[in-house]
Amino acid sequence: MSALNKVVPKTRKSSTRRTKTAEPAAMVPADEPGHNLQRNGHHKSQSPASFGLDDVHFLPAAKGIATRTKPAASRSSVAVADPYLSRRSREILIQRRKRVNRVLMQKRRHSRFQDTFLPRLMAVALALLAVLIIFTSGAGGAAYAYYQQQLPLLDGIAQHSLAQTTNIYDRNGKLLYQLYDHSNSGGRRTYVNFEDIPNELVNATIAAEDHSFWDNSGVDYTGIVRAVITNFQHGSVQEGGSTVTQQLIKNQFFLNQDRNLQVKGEEALLATGLTQRYTKAEIMEMYLNTVFYGDSNYGVEAATQDFFGLKPQCKTGGCKPAVSQLTLGQASLLAGLPQSPTGYMPFTNKDEALQRQQHVLQNMLTLKMITAQQMTAAEKEMQNYKFKRPAYVKNAPHFVDYVIDNVLIPLFGAYNLRNGGYSIYTTLDLDLERKVEQIVYNRIDGNEADIYGYTNLRSAHNLHNASVVVTDPKTGEIMAMDGSVNYNDQSNDSAMAGQYNAANTLRPPGSSFKPIVYATAFEMGWYPAMNVPDHNTYFPDGAKPYNPPNYDHRFHGDNMSIRRGVANSYNIPAVDAIEYAGVKNVMAMAGRLGLSHVAQTAPGRQGAAMALGVSEETLVNMTTAYATFANGGVRMPQTTVLQINDNQGRPIYKFDAQHAQGERVLGADVAFLVSSMLSDTVARHEEFPSPIHWN
Repeated sequence: MSALNKVVPKTRKSSTRRTKTAEPAAMVPADEPGHNLQRNGHHKSQSPASFGLDDVHFLPAAKGIATRTKPAASRSSVAVADPYLSRRSREILIQRRKRVNRVLMQKRRHSRFQDTFLPRLMAVALALLAVLIIFTSGAGGAAYAYYQQQLPLLDGIAQHSLAQTTNIYDRNGKLLYQLYDHSNSGGRRTYVNFEDIPNELVNATIAAEDHSFWDNSGVDYTGIVRAVITNFQHGSVQEGGSTVTQQLIKNQFFLNQDRNLQVKGEEALLATGLTQRYTKAEIMEMYLNTVFYGDSNYGVEAATQDFFGLKPQCKTGGCKPAVSQLTLGQASLLAGLPQSPTGYMPFTNKDEALQRQQHVLQNMLTLKMITAQQMTAAEKEMQNYKFKRPAYVKNAPHFVDYVIDNVLIPLFGAYNLRNGGYSIYTTLDLDLERKVEQIVYNRIDGNEADIYGYTNLRSAHNLHNASVVVTDPKTGEIMAMDGSVNYNDQSNDSAMAGQYNAANTLRPPGSSFKPIVYATAFEMGWYPAMNVPDHNTYFPDGAKPYNPPNYDHRFHGDNMSIRRGVANSYNIPAVDAIEYAGVKNVMAMAGRLGLSHVAQTAPGRQGAAMALGVSEETLVNMTTAYATFANGGVRMPQTTVLQINDNQGRPIYKFDAQHAQGERVLGADVAFLVSSMLSDTVARHEEFPSPIHWN
């Protein structure tokens, strides 16, 4: 007979008497009151090798004998004493059997909980939640009225009526600058359509946030109960019960409100209504464009550009979003960020972000969205990725500021421009702009010598600043603009500070005004080959005659043609020309050519010295005048914008360069004569040698 079938004798140690052998105990029926093998109303049959303490009962026996029972075919048990085991051995055996019994009891309770109590609990919870939603929303008609009140806001999300980043591009789709709300409640956002969002990101988001997304009604009641139970069992928040649709509603309407029962009820009501009104794809699109990913990024497009440095592929007609380039590794990392944007910030908490990504990938694997090999590759990709916060710079800064201040704010207003999500394609060529900026820097502060072989202009001639404007004469498009040597220079001199745009500031144009004077004289009969004496001359100019010198303080005789005078920038022939044409006529010519500030100067303040460019004008306007000469006398209005698209990519403005309309303000013959003189490098070589003439 085995040990389990014997009654174990109980021995006692005493200093006064010896151990006494116990007598056999009597047989005890298993169904005797207090010793029934059935637990909680049922009995499970077990083999002799597997029964536990639920089937064994220790009975009080005569003279200290421990007894137990074992089930038999007759549903009775026999208690037999075992005289061979010591008291210590019996105690160890008893403790072991108690531990086994506890494990079996836990399993049975868990089984009964799942089979009986859990379904009942879920049913009760669902019923209570349904009643709660109706009650907190005002019941019936009040709930419907509340939904109708919020409907315009819900529709606004689908119609892209959100604060979005305005992007300014050059003519080839290269990003110049991003305008957005920099306040605490603002950030970057560029709306993207569902068809541009890769499946990897959609699946990763579902795996991270809402496994039943494609099937639920906007509220996953089963998921809510499951989350409550899971979080209770773990003693901490392991999963949430909110669906993607509920999170979308919460982020738009209840983000800063207390999470009380009324708010939860209204949230569930709106989520259900949103699901009935829009497709699941549309809801996912809205969610991915509104959720916060951290680092001022709202929506996946802004997050993609910020965290991974991906750029949209843009042309004048529109852009292919950066999000379309996401890999599985990048998508799975992004999908995990909304749960804790700061805690999982890749720039500062990469390890935490990778742990969260691993959780998302594991869920994707469980849901059969990816294979184990894909999961491993995605994890490795992000482990090796070097996250670096991008530097948000303003390319072509003087031009961008000029466009914003003079075109876009007057057109849209500052707030709408900053939050409207416009895509603005400008006339600027960024490659040309960078060349211009480099040339200006080299000539002023760099190592490039001037045409005479001297060092830079700052050292050789005490020049500290410069500006350049490049336009297309036939269309009026500004191709490049540099307003200072260094935009980021923080000089105390406001006129020299980098952000001070000298290209759009009133300055005396100097000798660059002389062609306007000659153009006026050409309309009245003068011509480039005409000789105008260059000698010491006194011109009547009020009480005191005007006696201008040349810049070289020399006179060059009577044999001085206008072409030669222009090429060498001599002063006396130019003053002769304004004396012949008349100050008022020259002012009128300036106005026709676009020099509005000169044209509006009071005539009484102008005199013969006007020929030498003493009246102030902007370089932008001077460029328009010179472009008119190059365009055969037709003045083209300057333009800086080629196309503007709204936040859904629809063009709302487009410049037609092929049919650009200008105004003829000068005869083609006069324009040709002036252009001929200005482009005569041979004539200029006398005083301003060009590299093409050097040996």
